[in-house]
Amino acid sequence: MNRNGAITVCLVAVLIFSSLSLSFSSDSFMNADDSTNDDSSAEAIEALKRHIDRQPYEPPPSVNREVEIVVPVQNDTDIPRDSNGFNVERIYTDEGQRFVRGSIQMSDVRSLLQDQRMKRVRITSNYSVSDDRVASGVNQINADTLQKRGITGENVTVGIIDSDFWISHPSIARQVSAYYSFGPASDWQHGTAVASGVTDTAPDANLHLASVGPTTTPEEYASAVEWLEQSGADVIVDAGSYYTQPGDGTGEIAHVATNVSSETVFVTSVGNHAQRYWAGNHSSDEWIAFHNGSQANPLNNGDPLSGKVQLTLRWGSWSNASAEYDLYLFRVQPGEDAVVARTTGNEEEPIEHLTTTVQRGQYYVSIRSETDPNEINTNTNATATSDHPTIELFSNHDLRYQSIGGKAPPANAPNVLAVGASDDGAVESFSARGPDIVAPDSVLVEGATVEGGTSFSTPYVAGTAALLLSENPDMTAEKVRMLLLLSADDIGVKGTDSRSGFGRVNASRAAELMNKTSGGQFTSPSLDELHGPQVGRSPVVASRRALPGDL
Repeated sequence: MNRNGAITVCLVAVLIFSSLSLSFSSDSFMNADDSTNDDSSAEAIEALKRHIDRQPYEPPPSVNREVEIVVPVQNDTDIPRDSNGFNVERIYTDEGQRFVRGSIQMSDVRSLLQDQRMKRVRITSNYSVSDDRVASGVNQINADTLQKRGITGENVTVGIIDSDFWISHPSIARQVSAYYSFGPASDWQHGTAVASGVTDTAPDANLHLASVGPTTTPEEYASAVEWLEQSGADVIVDAGSYYTQPGDGTGEIAHVATNVSSETVFVTSVGNHAQRYWAGNHSSDEWIAFHNGSQANPLNNGDPLSGKVQLTLRWGSWSNASAEYDLYLFRVQPGEDAVVARTTGNEEEPIEHLTTTVQRGQYYVSIRSETDPNEINTNTNATATSDHPTIELFSNHDLRYQSIGGKAPPANAPNVLAVGASDDGAVESFSARGPDIVAPDSVLVEGATVEGGTSFSTPYVAGTAALLLSENPDMTAEKVRMLLLLSADDIGVKGTDSRSGFGRVNASRAAELMNKTSGGQFTSPSLDELHGPQVGRSPVVASRRALPGDL
């Protein structure tokens, strides 16, 4: 479809409230320093979802056992006595930091941090009973073999960054030993499911959980990673993708992950956008052509859709961008198609992001250039076949015209393990290209509604790293990464490839390789000997803001 001619702007975003009327404070979506940081906004959103879907609310299961906790507070702050059932037992100062020790029900710990005087907590005593649900992926990667031998991740700490967690959920509560709320309360299901994958794989590893809310700034992200590092995390998991960051590994998120990866095994997801990514170049027209001259890229392959639409566009070099592009979301209708949303005016960075909610219909995305192609500075992140910057489009719906690639931070950071999703020996169709390794994406969390995805493959790799470190705590992060990659089961195309990387993680083989190389200099076996010639993938190269105290 040619986009020359007039554009009819119809509406920007639609959110339908029926008989239920709710009032939201904009403060609840601000950063942690300015917000009330309570559960009200998250609960209100969940209430709206239940009203629209007409689904009865069932609270998530919780562990109601008393635990001992230590909470740091500011020296000039009133002590929060009897807050949310918190029984204060002792107040003391250590190295200039004031602490409060006491007891509380595990199910009340999360709500305790609604108090602005308290942001983080260390759980110093726990209990031995755990959830008996175990995801099937544990057997698929042979982690159960190590568990039967008593290798369970004991004395290893896994730090997890996510929007939020239900820390008293039976699947993770026994292993949670520290929790820090960096952002407002948010949906708990994704983070809890990721954490449960770690506990299933390494059932005796400690969990340090960093909640960053539904959105986070690079500064907050750096603080979360720094806290996990200072609190003793041996492995860090971030199963998210930050599409509004540069795609070449030079952004702030990538730098933070790379900096910590020299001492800590950093594991992330490669993303679920294999069928939701397009990349190309600007030629001469005002509207970008996606395929054979078509200037429209239909969402959901042209079939009707409804609900949330999220689109991210990025291009060129972030340090020397001279081009400007805008995103347009069109609705197909008789006569002239209508614009339902568009982005314009971001002149500081080579990125545009669009989020809107649409009613059922057929939609497509178009990209409009605000710059004469002849005036574009060619000293940018260009492809090998073009002098113009590469334009990348990410969507939360499948695109008719797709491209291979598109790694988002922190998956594009050096020394970070990027994990793809596999199922029964095959790579999942949605798993983005360019992983270092793949793993099953099955999770089993009571009360949580989550679908498969690379997010839930990530904890299997992180949990396996914890198993190895529990047997050999003196190993470097570099050696752990190499053990995981070189022991993986080759799947799909022979050798390393852009779909599966080195293959599917195999905990048992990783432990065997570790034992063979222990007690001496670690020498990587030949990749050609291990998996055959490499195809389209380079091996991981082996080679965030400080917070007071070690909590």
